[in-house]
Amino acid sequence: MRKLLSVGVAAMLVAPLACAREAGGDPQRPLRVQVSGEPEETKVYRTMVAAFEKDNQDIDIDLIEVPEKDEHLAKLTTAFAGEDPPEVFLVNFREYAQFVVRGAIEPYEGFLEANEVDLANYFPQPLEAFTFDGRLQCMPQNISSLVVYFNEKLFRQAGIPRPRAGWTWDQFADVARALTKGDVDGLGIEPSIIRLAPFIWSNGGDIVDDLEAPTRFTFDDPAAREAIEFIVSLVRDEGVVPTEEEVAAQDLETRFVTGKLGMFLSSRRDTPVLREVLGLEWDVAPLPVAEEPAGLLHSDAYCLSAGGDPDRLDAAARFIAFATGQQGQTITALGGRTVPSLKSVARSGAFLDPTQPPAHPEVFLQGIPFIRRTPVISTWPEIEDVAEEILTRAFYEDDYSVDRAIEELEAATTPLFEEAAGR
Repeated sequence: MRKLLSVGVAAMLVAPLACAREAGGDPQRPLRVQVSGEPEETKVYRTMVAAFEKDNQDIDIDLIEVPEKDEHLAKLTTAFAGEDPPEVFLVNFREYAQFVVRGAIEPYEGFLEANEVDLANYFPQPLEAFTFDGRLQCMPQNISSLVVYFNEKLFRQAGIPRPRAGWTWDQFADVARALTKGDVDGLGIEPSIIRLAPFIWSNGGDIVDDLEAPTRFTFDDPAAREAIEFIVSLVRDEGVVPTEEEVAAQDLETRFVTGKLGMFLSSRRDTPVLREVLGLEWDVAPLPVAEEPAGLLHSDAYCLSAGGDPDRLDAAARFIAFATGQQGQTITALGGRTVPSLKSVARSGAFLDPTQPPAHPEVFLQGIPFIRRTPVISTWPEIEDVAEEILTRAFYEDDYSVDRAIEELEAATTPLFEEAAGR
């Protein structure tokens, strides 16, 4: 699905967007802010918008909530094609480059001084991820990383202690085996680049040949291949992961909240949903380690749509400064959705709240020094989609080898890397 949406963006945003649009032709029209996520995730944005409007009574916000990411991107595509996009939209760093290269984003760097935004107060990793062509394009709200969510009750019943920092791949596999009993599977992991990447990095490998200007995947490197084989063996040989049919019938998050899954890998985004489940005992732990700790950046940022009335752009920039500032990030941190990109909020009680699960939120902060990112190129969403199709076969088809998957990945994605290089 997302591959088709990315192609749609490419086709519809050929012309620069800064030309004909004037914010719907109505200077009094509320500023539109589009976000995506389940209701448990997005309700925190409603609270934050209300706080902004209270402090900025000259600005009205129309919050557009879109449940699914694919629908969110499709809605943006249609809006840009009609030259009437929302003034502000929230997007993951892996997906914003396609908008930048076609002139759809007004770089936020030009609004920092007027809004008294000091980048030194923010974690550098998401700022770097949202810097393209030497300019900060969008203002990041969070710096989440991949962690292990685990069911405390299942761990207790199996006599397994809480995983600690530095636990090994072998220990990770042993725990998954011990948890797999009856209708309970020990581990949930998706067949995607963003789930495999930290294991590859932890094993001393890389996922691409050049992070800044990638031309190919490097999964044929021994360290990368070994990491992929380790994960695939857990799925196909150890049988500790739900089958493809089981996941199709009930996704990993649902299996986790119903007690059918001992562990699954995800970012902070699942926290608000899990907090809503009465009686569920859960916590988070760091990823297991091979040679060195490694994590994957999960970061979203508020972007300004290019063009339109300068006064509305200034107002939208004010909203972004609020949303990513002390008050805005405190609100979203209290809601559980984000690991704040603002250092002071990340280290405050708003995020490190001992009264709300997970009991060990510091796991997210302790992983920050080891966070790495995937490439920021215009075709990356399409590359991820192609990779997921091939990795799904490697996960679930016994006669589809890792070697074959690596070969077909290179053949299928090389043209997409070349397309990105040509801009």
